Amino acid sequence: MPAFRELNAVSILLNHRDSVAKLYKDNFYDKRIQSASLNGVLFDINTPYDYREDRPEIPPPKKRKRVKTAGLFDEITAKVSDNLNSIKCKLGAEHEKHEQSNKPALEFVDHFNLAFTYNADSCFNGRNTSEQTVFTELDGESFLVPPNVTFFNAPISRFNEYLPESEKFDLIVLDPPWWNKYIRRVKGANARASYRMLANEDIAQIPLERHLHGNTIVIVWCTNAPSHIDAIASVFFPKWGLETVGAWYWTKITKKGDPVCRFKEPNGKQPYERLFIGLPPGSSLAKSIPKELFLYSIPSALHSHKPPLYELIRTKFALEAPNCLELFARSLHSGCTSFGMEVLKLQNKRLYELAEVE
Repeated sequence: MPAFRELNAVSILLNHRDSVAKLYKDNFYDKRIQSASLNGVLFDINTPYDYREDRPEIPPPKKRKRVKTAGLFDEITAKVSDNLNSIKCKLGAEHEKHEQSNKPALEFVDHFNLAFTYNADSCFNGRNTSEQTVFTELDGESFLVPPNVTFFNAPISRFNEYLPESEKFDLIVLDPPWWNKYIRRVKGANARASYRMLANEDIAQIPLERHLHGNTIVIVWCTNAPSHIDAIASVFFPKWGLETVGAWYWTKITKKGDPVCRFKEPNGKQPYERLFIGLPPGSSLAKSIPKELFLYSIPSALHSHKPPLYELIRTKFALEAPNCLELFARSLHSGCTSFGMEVLKLQNKRLYELAEVE
């Protein structure tokens, strides 16, 4: 299956697992291994999330009194919901019999988090300039390193120390650890899976403007929190010398094509996240970037594990071998420099299924 499939002019179905598998097809230095892919159980999302049912060991947050609303969606939520309804018949939802819960996926992730603790305080860097996938050992764990990658495991405050100011990128992707009160509450119950959050002021200090050229595409993953959305438009992009040219929406769906949770009233948890697209003023790419795009995929059960966008961007915008940068990265992708405090976490061999040569 291809890494993505266009459903209509503004809607795209992403295949997270197949997109990653393409990185590891017939290119291993160890010739006994033919290919690798993320374990399929990670995407065994069969039913809408029910946190209390699937994860009883973690107590739900205390209910807060809320002012009752008229029960109407905001404009964006209504738009995303309407688009899903319009293309649901094209999703190719799985109808065969399968698990009626997400328990196998959640148990797999729990086991991974209990068996492996990533040392986010460790500062190191590495690269693979070959055309082959290799394994590297770190703290007793084995990690896959795809071809043509550079990576830095360090806090974003040390960004300037590792990347020379003269290096420019064609595509920059940021998935910031946005400040989130709910995550802070859960953190105590599931510390192994948690990550360190940043205030908007800290994100704004990243000197991204030094690494742009006239056509650099910048993509920022964002929650639906109004404060974060406003920070991108009014603080981050102006500071980095960018104009907002697009707002895309990633909706997480089950194998049946249903949203992973109900669409809710304003300020409720939604089944979608946003991506804001920025370009330098006067970029020749401005007219080719869709102002709106609706992305769909079955999400990974790993916390905040986003589907890779590199093949989609390369294909849609005819970028040949783009030089990419990903900040707050937790995985590696060919042709990309990855920077983050858990830069190898999702490269752990425990998460992959390896196919040996027969």
